[in-house]
Amino acid sequence: MEEKIVVTCDSTISISPERAKELGLFVFPLNVIVNDVEYHDGVDIDYLKLAKMMREGANIKTSTPGFGEIEDFFDKIFALGYDKVIHFTISGELSSMYNLFTTFCQEKYGDKVIVIDSRSVMSFMLNHVLAAKYMVEQGKLSVEEIVEKVKERLNDQEVVFIPETLTYLKRGGRVSPAVCAIGNFIGLKPVLAFVDGKIEKLGTTRNVKATCKEYANKFKAMNKSPNEYLISISSVDAKPELLDFIKKTFSEILPEFEIQEDPIAVNVEAHAGPGTIAMILMRKSEA
Repeated sequence: MEEKIVVTCDSTISISPERAKELGLFVFPLNVIVNDVEYHDGVDIDYLKLAKMMREGANIKTSTPGFGEIEDFFDKIFALGYDKVIHFTISGELSSMYNLFTTFCQEKYGDKVIVIDSRSVMSFMLNHVLAAKYMVEQGKLSVEEIVEKVKERLNDQEVVFIPETLTYLKRGGRVSPAVCAIGNFIGLKPVLAFVDGKIEKLGTTRNVKATCKEYANKFKAMNKSPNEYLISISSVDAKPELLDFIKKTFSEILPEFEIQEDPIAVNVEAHAGPGTIAMILMRKSEA
């Protein structure tokens, strides 16, 4: 009898519960603590609600889920008749989710749950999840073959983040108060890249529009096929005129590419802050 396989993931993919249901995805909600109150991503908080709280000066922390939450999530899935689960977590370089889920699932479920470190976040994590789901639906590959093919896709993206301010990075202890004060005073913004599953600083900018245009040209110079790759402009509570400029710039420089708009994941927003934008060149899920 053929195994019944399902693909699951955590809420780092940053889509609404309605969209997840439409795609047939089981999404585990990660936690965020706002002013000492715990919320669950996609359940009682979303990126817009969090942005408002952060703009109002709320104290934000992220936390790990309890074993009971994890067990309840997978038990409900197995109760639906599935035999194997392929579960994606946010990059292990950014969070303890991969190690937590791997340790718990090995002890509780053995080889019935295979945990994959997505080495990604947000829309490019979602693309890996959807690629795995597509392979499952084709019914031609075993779980092990699907996992191997997914791993070949990981780290196949170019991602640049530009936070609106240094304030939220300071609150999270990622920059010092002195650097934050000076940077904000002179309008200096960090330019961050997503490399090998972690965030690295590329430099700084005082002209975000010029920097966005620079990276549009860099993406073009990579000579990726528009049949296999697309552009995602991701943001949360960013200035509309800046977003319009970025979309127009990428459309003019990379006219043959599909350009989509996506939200910044709650657990990324919690550290980078509202107003953050990200420019992403990523492989399509069906490629």
